[in-house]
Amino acid sequence: MKWTLLAMAMLMLLCTASLGQLTPYSTTTTGGAPTPSTPTSPESMGLEIPKTITTSGQSPSVQESGQTIIRSTEEAAYSSAPESLKSTSSSPISTKATYPQATYPPGGMSQNSLYISYASQTVAGCNLYANLPLWMQISGKGNIWFYEWYPSGSLVTNYAGNVYYPGWYKRWFYADVPGWHILQYYCNGWSNYA
Repeated sequence: MKWTLLAMAMLMLLCTASLGQLTPYSTTTTGGAPTPSTPTSPESMGLEIPKTITTSGQSPSVQESGQTIIRSTEEAAYSSAPESLKSTSSSPISTKATYPQATYPPGGMSQNSLYISYASQTVAGCNLYANLPLWMQISGKGNIWFYEWYPSGSLVTNYAGNVYYPGWYKRWFYADVPGWHILQYYCNGWSNYA
C-alpha cells in the first residue's frame, strides 16, 4: 500500500513538473519551405492574453473563402480598426495599436510585416472557431509561405502561392485550437511574428 501511494505521488509530481515546462516550438517544415527560426513563447515576452475579444462576427466573404491570399490595400488594412482606436487624422499612421511593438525573428527588423485584425496590431484575442483577418505588407515578389505554431509547439506550414507585386495582401486566420498561436510568413524575407 505504501509503495502504491509513493508511486502515485511520484507520478503526480512528474506530471506537475512537466506542465510547468515551456513548450518547445518545432521548426520542421514540409514541401521545400524555408526553415524558420524558433519563436520565443508569448509568456517569455511578457504578453498577456488580451482582455477584449477582437472579433465580432468577422468571416471571409464568399469570394475570399477559397483564396489563400487576397490582394488588398493599405487603406483597407487600417480602416478595419475599431472606431474607438481610429484617430481623427486622415493619416493611417495615427491609428493607435494595442501592441505597437512587433516581435521579429533573430537578426532584427524585417522587410515584411504581418498584422492581425487590423494594421499595426500584432496581438489579438478571439473566440474559439472564430476568424480574424491577417494583413500582410509584402516588400517584394516571389513564393509566399505561411507558418502557424500551435499551442502544443507543432508547426503547420502552408504554401500560399506566388506574389507578383509588392503591396498589401489579406489572409484569414481560423482559431481551431484554444491558446496562443504564433504566425509568420516568408516571401523573399521573413515577417514579424503575430
